[in-house]
Amino acid sequence: MTADGSSYLTPDPGPDPEADARRRSRRRALLLVLLLLVVGGLLLWFFNGPGGDDGSDDKGGSSPRADLTRAAALLRDAPALHYTGTMGIAGASGGEDAQVDLIVSNPADALGTLRMPSSPALNYVAIDGSSFLRGKTEAWRSLGMAEKSKVLAKHPSLVQPGMFFSQDLATALAPPELAKTVLAKDVPDEKITVGEAVTAGDHTCTPIHADDTTICLSDERVDGARFVDRISFSGGTVVLDIKAMSRQEVERFSTDFRSELPEIRDSVDPRIKVTTQILRDYKGECAPTACVFTARVTVTYLGSTSDPDASKAVPLTYSWAIDRDGTPVELDPDCSGALLLKPGDSEDLSCTGTGPSVAPGASRGQYHGKITTSDRALTAKEYEALVRLAADNSEKIAGL
Repeated sequence: MTADGSSYLTPDPGPDPEADARRRSRRRALLLVLLLLVVGGLLLWFFNGPGGDDGSDDKGGSSPRADLTRAAALLRDAPALHYTGTMGIAGASGGEDAQVDLIVSNPADALGTLRMPSSPALNYVAIDGSSFLRGKTEAWRSLGMAEKSKVLAKHPSLVQPGMFFSQDLATALAPPELAKTVLAKDVPDEKITVGEAVTAGDHTCTPIHADDTTICLSDERVDGARFVDRISFSGGTVVLDIKAMSRQEVERFSTDFRSELPEIRDSVDPRIKVTTQILRDYKGECAPTACVFTARVTVTYLGSTSDPDASKAVPLTYSWAIDRDGTPVELDPDCSGALLLKPGDSEDLSCTGTGPSVAPGASRGQYHGKITTSDRALTAKEYEALVRLAADNSEKIAGL
């Protein structure tokens, strides 16, 4: 007898066929699950790359939102970007789009050209949120500025938001600001869709539509991210191709920018109108050796009276020219200079011209006087501050 009461002589029933079958079935099921897990992992690695996931995490997935997030990260610290393309211009003749060729740095310094079809180009300079255009009379006419084209052709012109573009061009296209646009944080995920690949230059890119903005991402990847090859706004009114720049190209831009900056020193503001009235016109004889001319200068603001600049003092320059019988005469030191005048105000400016002595019995001659005035968009201090800022910005982009 055994301890449990059974006999040693009881026959052994042997292995249970049904139990063995169940054990074999469980082992096969476990092996199948393991195999599926391995295959699934390999497929995820193949499509997403090392460290990828199923797209639920925007930072590492392959969803449109994740692609935009990684593309924005590439743009954010770019030292500068090169834009080429077309933009609609408010008031442009013929309703045609302008051709744009701009380099915009990370701190929003910019250089380039703006050209209407069949017209000369205008040179574009921007710094610290202000943009300036300089070009020939024909170029200004093509932008719908025929009335002031001759005046604007003499000096660079300050371009305020709303004059040609809804916002300052360089500010909107600076790499950090473009990165915010590409992130499309205000656009719900369900409104972000992917289109069919299109041609951009010598390659293709995949358009991602985020509300009224289309961001075309390169098919090539840099550390898992895709560069923005093209961006268009508001149903195609702005279509710009984008290129990254080499270190040498960025250095050349910084040098060119600092050399072009003096061009804006004498820039004017198209919203300002300066009128001059000669208070006493000496077309006849004056004193034998001297004649005094007086003029009243008035500043008018042509923009909205609710604009903060409507009450801002305007820098003015003035210069007299006086001749006697066609020969220039000596002028007093105060016959040229600068002053600040608020829109709506006026000031009288005088100048004394002194001619040579007149021999007894000779004609006393005729004096003619003319005054030239012009507004300035920048005071001397404002311009000097921009020069210092340009140097600081150059160091900043060199560090990037």
